Amino acid sequence: MSGSAPSPRDDRLSLQGLRPLGLDAPVSDYTGGLAIGIAGADILAATTQVDEVSVFGQVRRARSVITWRNSGPIPRRRVRTVADFSTLASLALERDLRLERAFLAAEWRWGVTGPRILLESGEHLTPGELVARLPSPDAARDAALARVADVRALYGRMLSDVAYRIENSALFDSAVPLTSRFETALTLFSDATDQTTDAELTRRAGLVRVTFDAARANAETLGLGHLPVTARDDARRAAGAARLAAGAATEAERAAANAQVVRILGSLALYYLPDVGRGQLER
Repeated sequence: MSGSAPSPRDDRLSLQGLRPLGLDAPVSDYTGGLAIGIAGADILAATTQVDEVSVFGQVRRARSVITWRNSGPIPRRRVRTVADFSTLASLALERDLRLERAFLAAEWRWGVTGPRILLESGEHLTPGELVARLPSPDAARDAALARVADVRALYGRMLSDVAYRIENSALFDSAVPLTSRFETALTLFSDATDQTTDAELTRRAGLVRVTFDAARANAETLGLGHLPVTARDDARRAAGAARLAAGAATEAERAAANAQVVRILGSLALYYLPDVGRGQLER
């Protein structure tokens, strides 16, 4: 995935660190980033975080979302708890906005009067200043780019999650037909140019989403069953060790767990498992 050619017109949409964001992307897909939604002259900014709360003595995870709108009633900034599957479009509807397009900024901070987006140039822009610099909307192409960007971002997080890669290895094995179809669909989308029609680009983006969902569902259904029978117990232990490493309280615990993952995966030597010997564990 990381070596794919740039999507058509990514340069037009990617303004110094922004990436297009699908309106149906769940909030869990952009934790920590700042989503900027546009509805004509109205702008919605949204960010999300996961907190631990105590309910009747039991600690539970709760996702909170902070939304800010550049217009409308006061207060402009609001906080509420939402489900992981809530979308940016649904958050906007709650603020009486019907979004047309959206982008995701990785670097930002809260200012006195609202969020500020940090550009690669070092500038801090208000959402209004940022939107003023964006190219004119091209709804069909923008939606297609955003749809594929969402898939790439999600796949990238899966790729960097060692435990997930072990437990759902079919998603990373090109020999699996459904995975191969997803990779082919992604290549087909990357091969599009400015001369590719909007209808064809939309079709290719839809194919990326459908084939990714199918490959993911297949991999998560197979689980460790995709591995050779003789490798499954070891792989299960490696996945457990990877989780221990990710949540380790001390560097010594992390190092010990990492060493176990490296040892086990090295002994399995399956090409579709993380190549921890070349640093994949730290990705």
